[in-house]
Amino acid sequence: MPVFQSATVSPSSLLPALIGGSVIVASDGTSVSSDALFNAARLAARAYGGSISLLGVSEPVPGVAAGMDVLPVPPELDEVRRVHLLDDLRREVSVSASGDPAWPIEVVVGSPARTLAEEASRRGAAMLIMGIGRHNPLDRLFGTETTLATLRESRVPVFAVGPTFPSQPVRAVVGLDFSTASVQAAHMALQMLPSGGQLTLVHVRPRFEHPSSDWQAWDADYGRTLPPLFEQVRAQLDVPEHVLVETVTLRGDPAPALLAYAQQVNAELIAVGTQRHSFYERLMVGSVATKVMRTARVSVLAVPEKRF
Repeated sequence: MPVFQSATVSPSSLLPALIGGSVIVASDGTSVSSDALFNAARLAARAYGGSISLLGVSEPVPGVAAGMDVLPVPPELDEVRRVHLLDDLRREVSVSASGDPAWPIEVVVGSPARTLAEEASRRGAAMLIMGIGRHNPLDRLFGTETTLATLRESRVPVFAVGPTFPSQPVRAVVGLDFSTASVQAAHMALQMLPSGGQLTLVHVRPRFEHPSSDWQAWDADYGRTLPPLFEQVRAQLDVPEHVLVETVTLRGDPAPALLAYAQQVNAELIAVGTQRHSFYERLMVGSVATKVMRTARVSVLAVPEKRF
């Protein structure tokens, strides 16, 4: 008996949601990895045929408590902060070797995570690109948490880019649980690989720890189910001849196993799907995606599930 079923996502149903969609780069104007962000943007724009734009979000100045009252903040202060951020973004693009001063740049006032997610959805973006964090541990922590907060709100794929992301990655690893979202993540990663690139579909199955005959029978059924599921996904991806696609099955906890494998093969990109069917799942963003994004040493593409 099959343990689970693979979601069917044909290329013809997935591509219209990607091709022609804009690529939005979210920045605070102080990124030390601007070249990596812009490399990722150019790569995504080539893959999906969309335009590139920069978006900054300036948080409104909070009111100041004065006894029992709150002193209102003059509205012009928010505008001054917005204009300063706009200048920073323009400067960031102009000094980066990968930037283009012709890219549209906009700064809006609001809560960063929610505003970025809403703007990406409103603009029909194919991807929202953000930094995954910096080398400094505290910077990395806060930067990553901001990206995770955006992913919790986003209906658009979020590409968390590491500081060393190349202009053309050649090795991508996909965490595949055979859900719609993970198949979509595999498709998006595949689109970004060049001729000679390699995509590895990695499924992490439960660690075998129980000696009972029932568990052994279930584990055997699980193993027999995997090969046809892998083949089904390969057929859905419509893999071009110039890209090598391989499948790997590991045992253990999904996030650590996926991260260890990606490091072992020197992958430049990890792609995962996220599923959020309930309010609590929405808060968690999927434990695998959360753990991977928090601890990955390379760039991570997280793709929310979409229904077509």
